[in-house]
Amino acid sequence: MKSYQEKRKQFSPEAQKRITDRAQEIKDELHILKAIREITGMSQEVLAERLEVGQSYISRLERRDNITLATLANIIRVLGGSIEITIHLPEREPVKFSHLEALFAPDAQHDDQKERE
Repeated sequence: MKSYQEKRKQFSPEAQKRITDRAQEIKDELHILKAIREITGMSQEVLAERLEVGQSYISRLERRDNITLATLANIIRVLGGSIEITIHLPEREPVKFSHLEALFAPDAQHDDQKERE
């Protein structure tokens, strides 16, 4: 079986460039956390304090290529924002989830745990 790198060498230089460019765009999009924080004018230190974590944790999150939805939702909640996700499936109406940050709020998790007792 050929590796991805071996298969990619078979593509034209233009196709290889498009792949490289799109891969970089995706990486940039994944680092949106820093851009969102900067738009709000909040420092890493203040965000860390509000999340009750260390500033170095925020720095690491901003450099990561992936982040969990729960982590993102908590950060967006602390920044005063909200999250909406729309899921599009073939031959179905879009399904929209609004205010996901409320599902991951510490109080909501605590309330959910109480209901299970």
